[in-house]
Amino acid sequence: MSATIDPNVASPSHLNGESHGKLPARLSTQASRANFWRDGAPKKVVGEKSWEIWSRHLAKRKSPLTVDQLCGAKGTALVWGLNPAQLPAQTFELLQLVVQANGKTSPNRVAVTEALTGWLSGTSTSPQSLEFALECLAVANLLPRIATTIDGDLWWSVLDALGEVVEQSQDWQIDADVPGPLGLAHQLLVGELPLTLAHLFPEIRPLNKLRTAAWDTLAAGLVEFLNGAGLPRAGFLPVFRALIACWTRCCALTDGSKKNIWSNKAEEQFQMAVTKSLCLSSSTGDALLCGEDVPRWTADFLATVLHVGGDAADRGAARDLFDKKLTKQLTGKTSKRVPEFSESCEWSSLATLRTEYGRDKAVLAIDYSSPQMKIDLWSGSQRLLCGIWSTETTVSGRQLTAVGNWEETCWFSDPDVDYIELSIELDGGARLERQIALARKDKFLLLVDNVMNAPGESIHHRLCLPFGAGVGFVPEAETREGYLMADKPLAKVLPLGLPEWRIDPRVGELTSAGEQLQLVQERPGKNLSCPLFIDLDPKRLGKDCTWRQLTVAQSLEIQPHDVAVGYRIQCGKNQWLVYRSQAAPANRTVLGYNLSIEGVIGRFLSPSGAVEELLQVEG
Repeated sequence: MSATIDPNVASPSHLNGESHGKLPARLSTQASRANFWRDGAPKKVVGEKSWEIWSRHLAKRKSPLTVDQLCGAKGTALVWGLNPAQLPAQTFELLQLVVQANGKTSPNRVAVTEALTGWLSGTSTSPQSLEFALECLAVANLLPRIATTIDGDLWWSVLDALGEVVEQSQDWQIDADVPGPLGLAHQLLVGELPLTLAHLFPEIRPLNKLRTAAWDTLAAGLVEFLNGAGLPRAGFLPVFRALIACWTRCCALTDGSKKNIWSNKAEEQFQMAVTKSLCLSSSTGDALLCGEDVPRWTADFLATVLHVGGDAADRGAARDLFDKKLTKQLTGKTSKRVPEFSESCEWSSLATLRTEYGRDKAVLAIDYSSPQMKIDLWSGSQRLLCGIWSTETTVSGRQLTAVGNWEETCWFSDPDVDYIELSIELDGGARLERQIALARKDKFLLLVDNVMNAPGESIHHRLCLPFGAGVGFVPEAETREGYLMADKPLAKVLPLGLPEWRIDPRVGELTSAGEQLQLVQERPGKNLSCPLFIDLDPKRLGKDCTWRQLTVAQSLEIQPHDVAVGYRIQCGKNQWLVYRSQAAPANRTVLGYNLSIEGVIGRFLSPSGAVEELLQVEG
């Protein structure tokens, strides 16, 4: 998770070796001046024995509370949202010293001295990075608690270095186009670090003056890095929880009073970001679309975030979504009315489709910020699919490649269904249109690749969906459906565009290829639909299922598959209709049902057989 400074962005001089104006006078040289100290400093701190007096004062004072005390953190709140195992050895060591300092046993004098000396010697060459920002925060949080452990000259040298970092970071301007780790480093170095120093050393006047600029930086980050409704860009997902942690720690430094600490707009963004951090979570506490790079919520982290930035609706959603181990520390009222849980944003290039908040419910997250779309599908506490939804399209022997990026062409969400349609151009004038529908009450997921306007006479398309950890595909022996399986069946997969019975070898196959579910289809024509129906209802997994490709007629003539397709699906007693126009919409008939639109997803009602529409796409 390393990120170095962009050469076009202003950076601290001591971090890149370049001159950046006159450095401020060192704090250690000003400590002998009376106006250096504020109320609360010991009266005899100025004088020959000032270090003895100052170090004893730091050791005995009961306030201010540490950041970790204010956050109720187990260990240290500095690692919230981050995976310590991925950090460099020096960063990890400094953070571990903070954890030790929070415990009953003080850190070893030799270990602390060596760690701080090593950090101090590297500040002139360290790149402006997330790791360096974490080290600065760790060192800042250590200083009040080790004053009687280390030499006075070393202590003041470390504080001088931190002051220099703060001073020389003030000109660092940044925007949402930077890599996520660098954006997080900006908030830590230019926002949280000076605020932490001002909080931990209220007796020192120059540090106390850092508060206003720090809050301005944090407010700017909230506005710049989020979409106006609390959602980050897809590239920021790996650090989104760490950003939430940063903003939460900073709010905690106000001792519970956030009045006038930042703008009303920033406060609104923070509260909405807290809500989005829940929306982007699985029932196990994992961060969606982040694999194992981001650790799960912990009880202390979740409780502090919701205490500082959440409301009754957020707490209600958390109690619905997570088990009691995660929510045991939550305090405050909860609401039965929870925040909206499905959303799509083109600026963020993210979409979340969810049946509802609940430990046994389904959620699908999509990152379409690059041609290699990523998905993360969960059913309850089990991750079914996770990774890049890859494709390979060949037209008359020529492989087509994507040109450009995904564009959202349709988004729809209501109590019945969440639906998104995305499109990307392929070379040769072709286009790949991807349909994704999650039926909330009917508990199925429809994934469709539509290859359109192919420059040839036949289309061969392969799509691959990576399995979640421990998941595989077990096909039926005689028919082409199969199960997503771990230690038990998790979901049933039906390849709607393929013949049901394996004795019919036409069109393609649904198989597992390595760690992926693979669907291959090949047919003549200019357009090709490749649909997968995933039944997510555990109560239906043991029931019989079947599907059929339906005849579509127009003006009493049967239409080929590259003009329109229709499918009838049955799982247990439930039946559905799926229709998609591959050519321009026209008045067509399927199962006696007249359609002049682009697409329909509906359920068959029993016993009448009438179709109740879940979704209608006008085109």
